[in-house]
Amino acid sequence: MILIFLFLCEVNAFPLDMNLDSWTKYTIPENHYVNIAEILTAYGDGVSVDTIGYPGAFDYGYRFFAYYDEVLVVPLSEVVEITGYFMYDDITPHIQRKQLSLYLLHSDLSSVINETRILDYSSGDMPGVWYYRRVVISNLTYGEEFRIALGRSDGCDMERRLKASWAAIDIFMGRKLMVPNDYLTIQDAITEASVGDTIEVAPGRYYEHLLVDKDDLRIIGQNSETTTIDANMDGGSNHAAVYITGKNVLLTGFTICNCPDLSGLAVYGENATLAGNRVTNNTIGISLFADHSTIVKNIISNNTQGVWMQSNVENSTLFYNNFFKNSQHFSFQQPAGFSSWDNGYAGNFWNNYTGLDLNGDGVGDTPHIIDSNNTDYHPLMNPYWNPADINHDLTVDIFDVVIAVNAYGSTPSDPYWNYHSDIAEPYRIINIFDILVVCSSYGDEYSLS
Repeated sequence: MILIFLFLCEVNAFPLDMNLDSWTKYTIPENHYVNIAEILTAYGDGVSVDTIGYPGAFDYGYRFFAYYDEVLVVPLSEVVEITGYFMYDDITPHIQRKQLSLYLLHSDLSSVINETRILDYSSGDMPGVWYYRRVVISNLTYGEEFRIALGRSDGCDMERRLKASWAAIDIFMGRKLMVPNDYLTIQDAITEASVGDTIEVAPGRYYEHLLVDKDDLRIIGQNSETTTIDANMDGGSNHAAVYITGKNVLLTGFTICNCPDLSGLAVYGENATLAGNRVTNNTIGISLFADHSTIVKNIISNNTQGVWMQSNVENSTLFYNNFFKNSQHFSFQQPAGFSSWDNGYAGNFWNNYTGLDLNGDGVGDTPHIIDSNNTDYHPLMNPYWNPADINHDLTVDIFDVVIAVNAYGSTPSDPYWNYHSDIAEPYRIINIFDILVVCSSYGDEYSLS
C-alpha cells in the first residue's frame, strides 16, 4: 500500500523544496536586506528568515520577501491551497506588531496578487511555537503565472527585526471538498465541484450511483478496505455504480460493488485513471468506452466480466491489477484496439495463469494469452499488493532487501538495474528512498481481505 500512499500524496499536493537554493531573498531598497538560512525542524527541512536593518512594510509601502524560485500556474479551478508549519523565532521589542504573511506574486515580482496573514502576535501566535496553517486562495485567474513568497507585513521600524521560520510547505492546485463533512453524499460534492477540484471521501458505505461529469476531478477514498460505493439501492440499478464522462478523472481508494445489471465503473471520458480500487460483485467490473485509460493496482474480482472494452478504444494501459474469480476476466466488442497489459516489466495477476517462474523474479516466464488480440507479456505469479515485495512472493523479507541493495545506485542504462526495485521517487534510479520503502515494510505479509 505504500506506493499507493505516495501516489495519493503526489496528486493531492506537492511539497516545496526546503533547501536554501530554492528560495531567493527579495529586498527593496537595496540597502536593506533579509538573511535566509536553511534549518532542520520537527517537520523536516525548513527555511528561516531574519530582517536585518529592514523597515516595516506599513511605514514604507513595501514588503520584504523570501520567494520560492519556481514559477507556478493557476489551475482551471482558479483555486490554490497552501499548507505548512510556521513559527516566530524571536521575542524582540514590538513583537505585538509583528506579522508574517504568505503572498502570491506575479511571476516577474512586479506586484502582489494576494496577501494572507499567517502569523500575528496580536491574535495569540507566540514565539517558539509551530503553527499549522491552511490557506485557500480562490478567484484567481486561470493560466496566470505566479510565485509563492513569505514575508513581513507589519508596521515595525528597522530596529524591530522579525525572524520567522517555515517548513513542510505543500501546495495544492484546487479546492478540497470533504464528504461527508462538507457534503453529505459523493454526488453532491461532484455537482458542486469545479474543474481541477479534489473530493476526499471519509470511510463509510455510500449507497449511490455517481455521474462524474466534470474534467480534471480527483475523487479519493481513504482506502478500498474502508470506503465503499455500493450500487445496491432502490431505483437505479440499471445505471453504472460510477459513470465517468469527464476527462482526466482520477478515482482511487474505493470498493465499488453490487451493480447487478451493468458496470461497476463505466468510463466514457478520456485519460481516466483508476488506481487502488476494489471492483467486485458487478455484472461488468470496468467498461471502457474512451481512449487513454490507465488502470493500475486494482482488485477486479467476482464479476461476471472483469473488464469489457469497446472495439474502438485505443492506448489504454493496465498493469499491477489482480483478476480473481471473474466468470470472464476480459471481453471486447469485436476486435479491440491496441492496449497494453503490462508496463514493460510487470503486468497483472490472473488467477487462471498456469505459466512457470523458473528464475524466481515473480514474473511468469511465458506470456498470458488473454484472447487473440490481447496479451499480458509479463504476468505476475502472485497478487500485487505492496511495492516493497520486490520479488512478488507475498512477503517483504531479507530477499527483497538484498535485491534492492544489489541494485543500489543503478539507473536503467546500468547492467545491474532492477526495475522492480524502483519503487519510490525520484524514479529511474535506485537510491536510499527505495531501500527505506522496503525496510519500512519489512516483515509484512500478504493477506486477501
